[in-house]
Amino acid sequence: MIKIQKNRLLTEEGKVIKTLSCPLRISNADLDRPQAPESQCLRCNRKVVNTDWLSELQLVALLEEDPSTCLKINRYNPIFQVVE
Repeated sequence: MIKIQKNRLLTEEGKVIKTLSCPLRISNADLDRPQAPESQCLRCNRKVVNTDWLSELQLVALLEEDPSTCLKINRYNPIFQVVE
């Protein structure tokens, strides 16, 4: 399970794998295909990966390969645990 805590994604071991930060604060309306596995941000033209289509292992591997990857996160996805 990946933890979401204070705008960071952490592995179960507590390793930070991504800091979540988008200066544009985009929403689904800003994505060309918001429900697809990958979309294009209409405001900055970057690729955005929808984590609903990834397993925990796939997400960790993706972020290890490119930590700057933009993500669309559904906090109710069972691979995530939101820690307040």
